[in-house]
Amino acid sequence: MQYPTVIVNGISVRVDHDGRYSLNDLHAAAVMKGEANESQRPGEFLKSRQIKRFIRALSDATKIASVKTIRGGKEQGSWGLELIAIRYAAWLNPMFEIRVYNTFREAVLNGVSNMTRLNRLDLLIANETKEVSNCAKTMNKWGVGGRKQLLNCARDRIIDQMDPDMVALMEGKVA
Repeated sequence: MQYPTVIVNGISVRVDHDGRYSLNDLHAAAVMKGEANESQRPGEFLKSRQIKRFIRALSDATKIASVKTIRGGKEQGSWGLELIAIRYAAWLNPMFEIRVYNTFREAVLNGVSNMTRLNRLDLLIANETKEVSNCAKTMNKWGVGGRKQLLNCARDRIIDQMDPDMVALMEGKVA
């Protein structure tokens, strides 16, 4: 599944393949705008007994680890599901929580809007494909050896049965 990348305070918050967001990126976004300080790192947040209980409950409910901590490497840091990210934002600063919540909500709504537009476009393509296919069938019936030839043969038979002078008048070839 593709999870939306969000931008908070101009900082892109990375997301892993399991939908966990980088709490370290959120921390950097909050510090940049003065909505948190350096001592409010994700590790401190994750030490709280109440947060540990919430993490266990969320992990049980989602059947995946709701928090992952990576030590070393380019992906190092603390990663949490969306609800953990929002809880962390609330722990940092109430105004920051509101901004993060609205950012996640907007990302979801944009995804739903894009799905709706995609579904409408798919329906339009299907309808027009059917219409073109029907036109192609009609054209195929009209072409060589088809209805056009049948109608022209009937026309020729009628002309053959007519008086030659009448045919000349009909075709505008009166001498």
